[in-house]
Amino acid sequence: MKYLDPKADLRNWLPIITRKATLITLLAMILIFLTFTQVRVKALKIEEYQTMIEVEQIPITKQEIKKQEAPKPKAAEVIEVEEEEEADTVTIASSEIDVNETPPPPVEIEQVPYFKVEVKPKVLNNPKPKYPDIARRSGLEGTVIVEFVVDTTGDVLAGSARVVQAKPEGIFEDAALKAIYKWKFTPGQQRDRKVLVKWRQPIHFKFK
Repeated sequence: MKYLDPKADLRNWLPIITRKATLITLLAMILIFLTFTQVRVKALKIEEYQTMIEVEQIPITKQEIKKQEAPKPKAAEVIEVEEEEEADTVTIASSEIDVNETPPPPVEIEQVPYFKVEVKPKVLNNPKPKYPDIARRSGLEGTVIVEFVVDTTGDVLAGSARVVQAKPEGIFEDAALKAIYKWKFTPGQQRDRKVLVKWRQPIHFKFK
């Protein structure tokens, strides 16, 4: 279709209208972006950790060992002769004990568990264990349960301490065993006599 006035043909205006609409849209988007976009930077807080070791105190038990004395041999008996005869010999009565026989070994008393002791030991001194360097650097925490024997003097019996359980394994065991031998207790008593007391103690390694 042909128009008398070329301006009346809308197809001639289509490219111009398209360019204007595109330009207006771009300007509007740029204006919106500049108006509502903000950059916020929040400072990062770094928490500082302090190392503290928490040790729980739990009592344990020990056993007193009595030595059985070997029976003493009977003294030799001297047989007197009559006054008329000369006492030229002495007869020794036979002993009931064979001197060559080995005396029986001392009887060992079983260790008394903590919960069966009449007078339970009490902790007098419990130095804290040294925190392992590898655990400190790694930020590790854990717990070690140690079983040992308190002797009649209140000390931890040498060689009696052993690790029952450790979480995690292979980190805190040595530190816990070294520390437990430095602990001091009051002796346990059973029927008015001091006894060996078996004790189980958890030791906690914690950061605070």
